[in-house]
Amino acid sequence: MFTSLYELWLGQNDDPIYAESIFNPVGLITLLTAFLLAAFFYLGLGRWKAVFYKVGPWVLTLIVAAVFGFGYALWYALDGTGADETDSYMQGFGGVNAFYAVLYFTAFSFLLKPFSIYARRTPI
Repeated sequence: MFTSLYELWLGQNDDPIYAESIFNPVGLITLLTAFLLAAFFYLGLGRWKAVFYKVGPWVLTLIVAAVFGFGYALWYALDGTGADETDSYMQGFGGVNAFYAVLYFTAFSFLLKPFSIYARRTPI
């Protein structure tokens, strides 16, 4: 499922290890992490204090999701391919994964914000 999403932006790699054992686990972990971050923001922080109704904490959580998405994809690709250092495809993969982490977090935000007490109108 995730292979087609990554290859849409990156193209197909000559090394089949990406399609076979890197794209799907990274995509799934990124999706789950984005959900957990959104749940933490809306169901944890958004019910705890009234200061989390502002956009700033939401943007900070969004940045955390993007940084995690980039770093995790890069680390997993390095480990999965056995390479000593990153190449341009891995960097692109990290960037695309960060982009998907932002999309997932934003989508989960719209799904979970009705369940928040103070952050019902965050981000919009």
